[in-house]
Amino acid sequence: MLTVLPLVRLRDWWDRVFWVIPVMGVVAGWLLDSVSVTVDEWLFSIELVRGFMSPSATVTLLAAIGGGMVTFTGFVFSVVLLMLQYGSSEYSPRTASYFMRTRTTQRVLAVFLATIVFSFLSILEVGSQGRADFVPTGSVVMAVFLLFLSLIGFLALLNVVGNRIRVDAVLADIGRRARDGMAARFAHTQTRSGTTLKTTPAVAKDAQIVRFSGRPGQIVAVNSRRLARIARRSGSRIILMIRTGDAVSDGSHLAMVSGGKPPTSRQLSRCLLVADERSLRLDPLYALRILTDVSLRALSPGINDPTTAVRSLDEVEGVLRATAPLTLGPVEITAGDGSLVLRSPTWTDIVDLALLEVVGEGVKQPQVTRRLTALLNDLLADLPEDRHRPLLRFKRRLVEQVDEHVGSDEYRSIYLTGDRQGIGGSR
Repeated sequence: MLTVLPLVRLRDWWDRVFWVIPVMGVVAGWLLDSVSVTVDEWLFSIELVRGFMSPSATVTLLAAIGGGMVTFTGFVFSVVLLMLQYGSSEYSPRTASYFMRTRTTQRVLAVFLATIVFSFLSILEVGSQGRADFVPTGSVVMAVFLLFLSLIGFLALLNVVGNRIRVDAVLADIGRRARDGMAARFAHTQTRSGTTLKTTPAVAKDAQIVRFSGRPGQIVAVNSRRLARIARRSGSRIILMIRTGDAVSDGSHLAMVSGGKPPTSRQLSRCLLVADERSLRLDPLYALRILTDVSLRALSPGINDPTTAVRSLDEVEGVLRATAPLTLGPVEITAGDGSLVLRSPTWTDIVDLALLEVVGEGVKQPQVTRRLTALLNDLLADLPEDRHRPLLRFKRRLVEQVDEHVGSDEYRSIYLTGDRQGIGGSR
């Protein structure tokens, strides 16, 4: 992946972090209370407003708002977590992070916390500065406003979470992320000094293995610019043995280095961004992997939901169509007297990821075989000839497996009729 690592590190942290926006809500509640003090003093100086509420009634109202919001917040997010748990168990465990990263959840929590903090701080102003009859009228109005805002946020949260666990919405969003990610990741693999290779070049006889040094995890991004600078300064040929999405641990094979002055393990390891899980934003193959997992889970005997598998194949076809025009395969970047070879998936790798398991598991479901037939026929008709080989391989496999499973010419034609709806829209 050709990228600037510090910016990617910041973006990846922002995608994963959950607490920042809610903490901003706490700070906003405190700041709002600080500002309301001035407004309350001004309103108290107005004779008509001064007797608007009694101090005891004010304390009761603010305490009810603050205490009620504490209980309400716990209840709301217990319900949300149950809904998200249900959704992730229905699709794939890896979709849990997808559900939790919605900004609406964090923003609504921030409004709830701001209401709680503001209400409790406003209670301290009642009867302050030796004035037993002092009532923060402006704070009371603001607390009631925040309460209504919290209720609106609650309705918005239910709407967003409810939409987010719908199978069509989930698959459509993951498919969009995969398509956009493919274009963003592979559109820049061929730089001015880079050449796309058909296969990874042979390793020199004097090549040395450089091992990864650092905490274990999944590779989220690779800083190719820094790697190219290291190759230029050392005059070495660096063949990277890992790529985005791979798991690494201390001592894993990282690169094969030959010629010049070999860089150290620490130098090369610092060019990787490693996290606990892969990133949907930066790793489109991970999004494609989730689409495949959803299909396999839907086809499992315990669930037996071929319609969901068909819906997932709709998105898979879109991802393959978006990927086919891109330049794929390993990339070699010339850097002075040195060079850098980056591993990158080929078209065959991506088609295998998308179809290998689904073709094997979906043969017993006519919905799936018919949707796969339509997918393969349409891609073969639309894509250039150099993209046909893996598609033809899966088409032959699908026919062979249907022949073994059905055994009847009549039902064979039904299973292998191209149908984008699965069943109900034969072509």
